Amino acid sequence: MAKQDKHLYPSVHRGIVIAAVQALGIVNHRAAKRFSVGDLETMTNEAAAPDVRGDRQQGRGRHYYCAVSPKGEPQPQHFITGSYRNGRHALGPSPLTMLEGEYRMALGLYRAGRFYPAMQSISRAMHMLADICCPPHSSGLTYFSRFGYAHKRYEAGAAELFWGGNGKMIASEEHNAAQKWAEEAAENIPFDHYTDLWQYSAPRPDGTWRRSRFTSVCNALAESGAKELPFVFSSERADRDESAHRRIILSIQNCAALLAAFDRDISDKSVPVWSMHQPYWLCAPGAKLALSQDPLYLHFEEDGAVSLATAEGAYLSVSRRFGTVSLREPDEGYITEFRFGYEPLLALYPEGNQKKLVSVTRYFPLCRSRSSFAREADLIRSAGFVLRRNPPKRCRFIFGEKTQNPDE
Repeated sequence: MAKQDKHLYPSVHRGIVIAAVQALGIVNHRAAKRFSVGDLETMTNEAAAPDVRGDRQQGRGRHYYCAVSPKGEPQPQHFITGSYRNGRHALGPSPLTMLEGEYRMALGLYRAGRFYPAMQSISRAMHMLADICCPPHSSGLTYFSRFGYAHKRYEAGAAELFWGGNGKMIASEEHNAAQKWAEEAAENIPFDHYTDLWQYSAPRPDGTWRRSRFTSVCNALAESGAKELPFVFSSERADRDESAHRRIILSIQNCAALLAAFDRDISDKSVPVWSMHQPYWLCAPGAKLALSQDPLYLHFEEDGAVSLATAEGAYLSVSRRFGTVSLREPDEGYITEFRFGYEPLLALYPEGNQKKLVSVTRYFPLCRSRSSFAREADLIRSAGFVLRRNPPKRCRFIFGEKTQNPDE
């Protein structure tokens, strides 16, 4: 390869999306019929978006899910969540948290009839899943570290390998190139691994933590990717290509399984997908605190933005200056938009400002800069606020009077 630059080729993420849908068609899975030509185009165009500078999910170290260190040393799982940390040694944002959040977002948007942003969200979920399958991403070889050269070299080789050295391709050529990978990947799609994905990570009454299904899946992928680390550092091009080939096939297989799960969960009406017409209460489990007596309702916009409002029209807002949460009459241009984060967290964007996230510290919603995302202890505490489908009992409210338990 004359120049180690993956940008000489189309993004491999584009190819993985195309090949995943093609693989479902090869095995005649019903999910293949779920996605139209327009859906596939939307997913393909969105596939590389999280890597673009300025994107809400782009950031130093956030696309890494590290099962081992760059030296191959096993990294500990968090003692509560059971998950690995990102390239900044934080629990989130990471490919796991963003994968789970985007998958849930896609389900909610699709049920709400917002098909275009739903396809964008499921594509972003596939991006994060593919990153977890990439050995440099599961071993902490971040671009800004001294191991960045190995990461760039590995991905550049993978891009050339996937596209056959053709850097200038029209759409039909991309589909033809992806078809070869799809035919090989279709032989072993792990459909059974992608069940019960709607069961999120949550505390149990006994104080232990129930892991999400996504955590189990992602941990296994990251651990298998970590075993490829010697090939990533190998000076032999053939070794690196052999490893990249294995991991690309694995990425396509798992992305195909994710799409099949999405089709199943959309069709299964018993799956508790977020709904526009369902009342919710924003509560802190384990602490008798809720945001308000009045339930909140989700509003899905055509562009995929979501807001929370009471039946009377008071919107949940976040102060840009102080980061405090309030209920207020909607002012033009001030409605807070949010996306579903790592369950049971919600990521709120004050006034649509995607550079800020809301976390919960000591059960009070506060705003934190993305550049200094919550520390581990803060993240655990921030699991306190969840959207519940049942009204809280014996609870004090940030807004409104305290109500009594009806059983008293």
